[in-house]
Amino acid sequence: MTRRAVVYLPDATSLAAAASQVAGRAMLVRTLLTAERGGVSRIGVPALFRDGALEARIAAHARLRAAVVWLDRLTAAQAREWSSGPLLLLPANVLLDALSLRRLFAARDPGDGIALEESKGSLSPILLAPAALSAALWDRLVEGAPLGDELEVRVRQGGMTLVVGAGFFVPVLDEASRGEAEATLFRSLGIGADSRVDRMINRRCSRWLTRLLIRLPVTPNQVTLVSLALGLAAAWMLWSATPVSALAGLILYMLAVVVDHSDGEVARLTFQESAFGKRLDFAVDTAIHAALVLGMGVTAGHVGGSVMVVAGAGAASGVILSALFARFLPEEAARDERVVWVLKGLGTRDLFYLVLVAFLFGLWYAPPMLPGLVVLLAVGSQGYWLTCLLRRRVARG
Repeated sequence: MTRRAVVYLPDATSLAAAASQVAGRAMLVRTLLTAERGGVSRIGVPALFRDGALEARIAAHARLRAAVVWLDRLTAAQAREWSSGPLLLLPANVLLDALSLRRLFAARDPGDGIALEESKGSLSPILLAPAALSAALWDRLVEGAPLGDELEVRVRQGGMTLVVGAGFFVPVLDEASRGEAEATLFRSLGIGADSRVDRMINRRCSRWLTRLLIRLPVTPNQVTLVSLALGLAAAWMLWSATPVSALAGLILYMLAVVVDHSDGEVARLTFQESAFGKRLDFAVDTAIHAALVLGMGVTAGHVGGSVMVVAGAGAASGVILSALFARFLPEEAARDERVVWVLKGLGTRDLFYLVLVAFLFGLWYAPPMLPGLVVLLAVGSQGYWLTCLLRRRVARG
């Protein structure tokens, strides 16, 4: 099924708002990319919005290039096809999320159309117009005529089905609302896997870094590689570590985590998420943690002998296997499935921070405790992935 959307102009002042920059991207570009991510296969844009910068941005994005259609370039037959079916009407100056659009498409339309409830009462309503309304508005949609007042009345009259959105709805009208939209985007950057330290410290630092990165010609994968370099430098500092080098390693690891958060934020803000990027991020994160515990084992070997290097290697392999098998854990665990809740809690970075602090404390004040810490890491990491495997086998019956 072809899902079509048309970008419209709410009022005469919205043209400038559509060109305003929010988190490094023009509002209209964000609208187009959100529509594509929301399941729209063809996006009609009036010629009123056409300029070199917009066309260059569309040309640089393969999926957007395939989806965007300039309404004035449609043939007569194509125009009849567009105007004779339902159309998603999107204001050019509103920050919204893709999941809300998917909810609109999933809702059942009794015939009068569907609107996003959050947009009711605003001059920039988002609605899935029925065929009759599409035909009535078609000529003005092609012209780019302001339609906000008329559409707001139609939504307010109560005939349309209202659907509650899944994220945010922020009309950009002036500098104040542009700042609000940007702040809303940055507040939404956290993920469910964030630990307490992530929320309290890492995300606050990474958002500052991300504000800089989105204005530079860097890709999320390049940011991930910077995180890898910092993480491996941290591991090197723990290799035959002194108290000072171990402290430097802890600081470098914290920086690597901040950069690791930032690569995902850059990807989400610039619509550059990819399957390869997720796999690279996972591989880098796992490699850093494995290298760190191996470095701890080498350092512990100066106290407990060469067997500690073997224990460190065992801990490193356990970290790798734990990361792999933790991916089988469900995103949301049932309340009575305590094993999954415990595993998820143990798999956060907060625990790893405690391990690093304990290692630094032992190196500084009690070197004889280091072998015990490395053995505990080896046993715990191996036990973790085995428990994940057992849980998966039990869940599969």
